[in-house]
Amino acid sequence: MARFDNEYLRFLARWDRDDEALRRALSERAGFDVRFTDRPLPEDVGAIFGLFARDPLDAVTELGDGARQLPYNPHMAWRAIVEERYIGPTRPPLHARLPLPYHMVPGALRMALYPLVAGRSSHGPEDCPPDPAWPIERRLDDFRAELFDGLTPGTENRRGVWPGGRRFPLLVTHDVDTKEGMALAGQVLDEMVALGLRPCFFLVGHGYTWDKGFLRAVAEAGGEIALHGDVHDNRISFLPVDQIAERLDSCRELVAEYGIKGFRAPSLLTSDALYEAVGPRFAWDSSVPDTDTHTLLGARRGCGTLFPFRRKGCLVLPLTMPADDRLLLLGYRGLELVDVLRRKMNHVRELGGLCHFLTHPEPHLFGKRVLRDLFRSVFSEILDSGEAWVATPSMVAEYWESLTAAPAGHRG
Repeated sequence: MARFDNEYLRFLARWDRDDEALRRALSERAGFDVRFTDRPLPEDVGAIFGLFARDPLDAVTELGDGARQLPYNPHMAWRAIVEERYIGPTRPPLHARLPLPYHMVPGALRMALYPLVAGRSSHGPEDCPPDPAWPIERRLDDFRAELFDGLTPGTENRRGVWPGGRRFPLLVTHDVDTKEGMALAGQVLDEMVALGLRPCFFLVGHGYTWDKGFLRAVAEAGGEIALHGDVHDNRISFLPVDQIAERLDSCRELVAEYGIKGFRAPSLLTSDALYEAVGPRFAWDSSVPDTDTHTLLGARRGCGTLFPFRRKGCLVLPLTMPADDRLLLLGYRGLELVDVLRRKMNHVRELGGLCHFLTHPEPHLFGKRVLRDLFRSVFSEILDSGEAWVATPSMVAEYWESLTAAPAGHRG
């Protein structure tokens, strides 16, 4: 196996532990002591993102003892974005408060009603502001790359390299929301495996009967099964921690039987309480996009980064490629849809972050041949480049955890 330099990825993996861990990572990289100020963060969303639009070494002060002081606290600003605190308090969306499961409504009708539930935005999908930008939000990751390079002037600009000497991980994941999606999941699995992918399917614990033949086929293909909530009613994230834990534990036998390590919240709705319950039960979560638009939580949301991070001790693998349902809701079709995916793919390739797809094998979404063909053309381009590490989410999570455990200067 080719040797690979993971110094940059180790640098990124140390960002979200706490202030001191980040300060030490910067100091080790620079070769001198780096300190932060305790200035409060701005309240305006645009101003918070703007902190990462500046030169990361702008106005650095050299102190009498040789240390350098940054005029802000990058860890505080980082946390405000990756934990989506800039959104403010969120209420359960309307369909999470309805007495009946919203999936009783036919899929095509749900798509038509979505703007009424989420609210109509006066902004176009690619306008900025609002923040974060969509489909590409690059400020946090550009800032960290420039800081990594700038702290040691004269070194070669070098980005992270993943296992096997690959430029970025490729994750293709599928949310099976309904029994209709379960019926189509086998066909989707066959097509994804034929391309050379390791698909991960997120199944609802008590939403429908799990097809045991399908589950065996996923394992034999080197794919993975993860949990998509106990039921897909969108309420789980808005409950107290003990009630969330009780609902998750109702799926304990399935989790044990199929070796489930990962979780994704229904409709990608998250909260601190959810992560407090998910963290002790799963090795990773994948419920947060790097950037999303026209969402149930507002005009924009997202963690702003292509790389894994922790929230309440839980490792989060962000979704980084626009999802099938989002693209359709925004009116993208045919080559316009492919163009958005290609633009985002090139951004991911440039920075070496996760290329993480989310689709739904439902009859009105990825279950449609025409939509699958559009996505498959992008999958094929990525695979043909030879630059992708084809992985499951658990493979990426395990590798990321190894980066925080490796000693400084370690090379894989």
